[in-house]
Amino acid sequence: MAGTKTVEMSGNGRLVVPAEVRRSLGLRGPAKFDVRVEDGRIVLIPVITVPVDVNFPITVELAASALRAHKEAGPGLTRDEVVAALGGSRE
Repeated sequence: MAGTKTVEMSGNGRLVVPAEVRRSLGLRGPAKFDVRVEDGRIVLIPVITVPVDVNFPITVELAASALRAHKEAGPGLTRDEVVAALGGSRE
């Protein structure tokens, strides 16, 4: 996805992330974001969660490893990329 998208903020502070942006990042609602202010800009960073279920068992060690990898990689990984790096499946 190239270019800048302009969005409006509602009176109560809600923003809508354009569909093209959501698709390009592999985001599906509902989603959570870390919000930062950097150099006078609002930066939204998707929070990656991996559900614990029978199709994707996760240990404390694996969760810690995923957190370290995410912090090292920084923003820009999609949920699919994180799950794939952990050897899992979205299904």
